[in-house]
Amino acid sequence: MNSPLRASRLRLALGILGLVSGLGVAFFLLPDASQQLSQKLKAKREAELSRNQQVTQLQELQQLADRIRRGRETLADLETRLPRGSAGELQWNLSKTLHALVQKHGLRLQTVKYGLPSREGTKGSDLEAVEVEFVAVGIYANHKAFMLDLEGSGLPFAVRDGRLEESPEGARLTIVLRAFRKASGPQAEEGEA
Repeated sequence: MNSPLRASRLRLALGILGLVSGLGVAFFLLPDASQQLSQKLKAKREAELSRNQQVTQLQELQQLADRIRRGRETLADLETRLPRGSAGELQWNLSKTLHALVQKHGLRLQTVKYGLPSREGTKGSDLEAVEVEFVAVGIYANHKAFMLDLEGSGLPFAVRDGRLEESPEGARLTIVLRAFRKASGPQAEEGEA
């Protein structure tokens, strides 16, 4: 009978030892494993956040690079379309276009003044600007159609100033255009001035 009691005590001691070792694992190893798991999850979240920020920055940089590339292409296209003739030829083309458009839209040109070719503001480039000021008189609706056609004429100019006033003769439109052309050589023409 001693033998079954001894076996029971041995089992009880082994059970207590197993329970103590199980509690030791639960108190010492599980918190460490839990902490490692939480650190790994935190590192994963931070890595995902960093990756998402980098993807966003990369997309923004790509959009900026695309805008710069499109701007360069537009400038290169504009430069290839600029007339290369003399300033007189540019003035003649502007004059022909202005006269054709005022006739088309039932307006009357009162004055057309051409300035001297200038490289002011374009130092170091071979662009040359010519200012053209004109006054057209007529009906307001005709002025609007005239300006739309002038803008669509393909001539290399920018509107520097414009005024629309009422006068006894009708609506009076005063426009100052700045027309551009590509000079034949910046160094040669600057030496002539």
